[in-house]
Amino acid sequence: MIVVLENIQVSYRTGGELLTVLDIPSWYIAEGAQVSIFGPSGCGKSTLLHVVAGLLAPTKGSVVVCGQELTQMGEAKLDHFRAANMGYIFQDFNLLQAYTAAENILLGMTFSHQKPDQHSIKKLLDRVGLSHRSQHHPAELSIGERQRVAIARALACKPKLILADEPTGSLDPVHSHEVVTLLKETCLELGCSLIVVSHDQSVVDAFDSSVSFMELNRAFAPVPPMSNFGGAL
Repeated sequence: MIVVLENIQVSYRTGGELLTVLDIPSWYIAEGAQVSIFGPSGCGKSTLLHVVAGLLAPTKGSVVVCGQELTQMGEAKLDHFRAANMGYIFQDFNLLQAYTAAENILLGMTFSHQKPDQHSIKKLLDRVGLSHRSQHHPAELSIGERQRVAIARALACKPKLILADEPTGSLDPVHSHEVVTLLKETCLELGCSLIVVSHDQSVVDAFDSSVSFMELNRAFAPVPPMSNFGGAL
């Protein structure tokens, strides 16, 4: 199994009350699997991805990714583990505006302590159809092109697991289909597992394996912005 969650809870205090936003008894993802998680916006799907990525420590429970228990790792070790094993595609792309497309991908390699490899960067850009835009900055790229750069950066560390948070949220239906197809085909070719969260039914329908977040999560409450999780208990 590439991901094993057991007895996961994420709770925080608001207005003097304890609010639980995640309550997942158990969830498993096999190596090489491609899974979509669907549910309405604000229901906690991104929170779940943050837990799997080790970006948010659960209030209680076990998070095992690539055979390692994340809740037992210190911050520095967790950062290194994440960079070496996981690629994260953020909903807002999270590209650095002062860097070109190629430089943003190079950062993905740097974080995983790989030796800078211009040939690999070119291959990644070719893979996502952006070799002709390598020296352009994010502001000079379309929304769809920015998303492709984000995908290439996530793949730069040759991860075992890709986590994609609403990867088509800013795209029109045509580009949405292209991005989902690109993600699926690339992960299959590289042999990495893929978890996509989305509220878009067309994205969900593109996957053979789909999970209803409302059935997975026993807690159902509107989830606050991630900045509020500093008080998570």
